[in-house]
Amino acid sequence: MKSYLNFTKNVNPYLKNYIETSIFPEYEKNDKGHGILHILEVIRRAFELNNLLKLNLDENIIYTISACHDNGKYINHEIHEKIAAERFFQNEKFKDFFTDEERLIIKEAIEDHRSSHNQNPRSNYGKLISSADRNSTIEIVFIRSFFVGQDRTPDMIIEDFLDFTLNRLRKRYSNDNPENMFYSDEKYEKFLKDMRKLLSNEHEFKKQYCAINQIKNRTKKLIEEKGVII
Repeated sequence: MKSYLNFTKNVNPYLKNYIETSIFPEYEKNDKGHGILHILEVIRRAFELNNLLKLNLDENIIYTISACHDNGKYINHEIHEKIAAERFFQNEKFKDFFTDEERLIIKEAIEDHRSSHNQNPRSNYGKLISSADRNSTIEIVFIRSFFVGQDRTPDMIIEDFLDFTLNRLRKRYSNDNPENMFYSDEKYEKFLKDMRKLLSNEHEFKKQYCAINQIKNRTKKLIEEKGVII
């Protein structure tokens, strides 16, 4: 929370108050992998990358894109970027803070944030949120994937889920098929190197995955494990 407050200290306080009181509560409806803690981490990473790479992008716009990018994911995760973008654009309150041109930039950036998006983002704001939305620690990847699994495949046996997750992440972080990362930094590059090394060792991967998520019995169903408290 301290880093969140530090990074967002220059954001319009009225905009910030509106988002914290009216948008943030919506994330309680999402799975825990896309809840408020994920949103706060994306906000932090977006400001971190903007400062580190000297992108000089508008902080109110950065904050709003980051804060709204997964709003409504619980409705349909397959098209959640379109849902979140439309929710933002139809919200009349945001007209108090942004011009029509700025609102369009925010809408398009939200639409463009997914790593699986086939086309490049239409603005630097879209590139920033897409990059900030990428996981940057193995721990975050494992915790988020566990809760997403509980939400989407609750009856899957944990051992089967470990195999499924290993194969999925091998594809996602492979040298041949890297996820889109438009603004990278040393933190992300180190994470990518460490993740690829771990993915090459099935035993160690499963061992660390279970340790991080506090899984003690791999014969249980996903829904039967609590996982870590986040």
